[in-house]
Amino acid sequence: MSGQKTPKKYGWNTPVTAVGPPGGAMLRNLKNIVSDPLNYLEATWTEFGDVIQFPIPKPATYLVTSPEGAREVLVNQHNATSKRTLQYNNLSLVTGEGLLTADTQAWRPRRRMLQPAFHKEMIALSMHHIEAGLSKLDSHWNELTEEGPAIVDMDHAMMTLALEITCGALFGINVDDEVDEITAATLIALHGVVARARNPISVPLFIPTPANLKMKRAIKRLDKAVEAILSSRALNKLPDDAPIRDMLDVLLDPDLEIPLTKQQIRDEIATFIVAGHETVASALTWAWHLLVTNPDELQKLKSDPMRAQQVFDESLRLYPPAWVITRRTLSDITVDDVLIPANSLVIVSPWLVHRNPKAWESPTKFMPDRFASGAPQLGYIPFGAGARLCIGKEMARLEGAKILAHIATHWNVEAIHASPVPIDASVTLRPEAGMPIRISRLLN
Repeated sequence: MSGQKTPKKYGWNTPVTAVGPPGGAMLRNLKNIVSDPLNYLEATWTEFGDVIQFPIPKPATYLVTSPEGAREVLVNQHNATSKRTLQYNNLSLVTGEGLLTADTQAWRPRRRMLQPAFHKEMIALSMHHIEAGLSKLDSHWNELTEEGPAIVDMDHAMMTLALEITCGALFGINVDDEVDEITAATLIALHGVVARARNPISVPLFIPTPANLKMKRAIKRLDKAVEAILSSRALNKLPDDAPIRDMLDVLLDPDLEIPLTKQQIRDEIATFIVAGHETVASALTWAWHLLVTNPDELQKLKSDPMRAQQVFDESLRLYPPAWVITRRTLSDITVDDVLIPANSLVIVSPWLVHRNPKAWESPTKFMPDRFASGAPQLGYIPFGAGARLCIGKEMARLEGAKILAHIATHWNVEAIHASPVPIDASVTLRPEAGMPIRISRLLN
């Protein structure tokens, strides 16, 4: 890794405290940065090292890729950072100020309030919804393969399955008739978020540009789903002394110390519709890509379904759905001996941290056995880390492992081509043109 001389200041008196690419090089690479950010970040990391400063005058912008540096930002210095960044501000246009985007002051009491919905007992109850979703998937695939093998888009299949499970487990609602609409609205809205984040001159959402109108229609569709969830619960209300069934019961609890407003309830439901299925679906899609392109590992999974948790965890390492995490520094912090001033933007990339040889042997190789003794504490952050660790982590891991084990032991799945699958680095990592895979019935 090599450095280079850098000026003492970028514009607006922004101090330079780390090595990084020169401004001219970034401008020349602008098209590649937008079209293939993963490759650009990886190339920049390879050239300049684990803490990089981009030639951006305001805010001072840093990329952190070492396992120790990621822990410093997300765990040790979490009180010195904020989520008030462009990434989360744009995402809040879709989810509102839900648990994912809320800044610390609003987040802490909300996290405590929602925690009961993710206790072990509640996670165990989600198994019913996982099994119901898989039963429906089996029925659909049985129809497709009546006359022989069929090609399915595994990306669409996993998105549909994950949404059905999320809505059933968290909200107690069946979305069979609306799943395609909700999935499409989620993807359109999230693509709008990314487009705004990549455009330094994005116009306000209230201005009726074609892109804004498309995004607003998608948000309206998500709002319709929220209303359907609330209406369904109003019709199926249990007595006040009934036990908590799901997250929706927690949100609607009349005995909360400070009851939530209608907008706050909407924001949490929208957050979990989006985050609760999009991330799990992304991880499952790439897990199937890894398995069909590594048939020896697929055969091991078929022979021993208990390996499914290792496969899912390793898939999250190689294809972390949340491939970038951003923070704004509230005060000066030091990361890997580099001073990062207050009001800087810090980008932590799980995609790169998970490929750092300081944390992983053969980091780009698909090796589920590396998780045989569990996940390490350092250098593995698919769910974030520290206080803001994803509240749904254990539910997502259970869901992912159960789905992989079931499909592997009930179906033959095969790759239909050997060429690399282009990655769309949107809010999550998704295949650019779906994930076509051949399925056939498993002969007993």
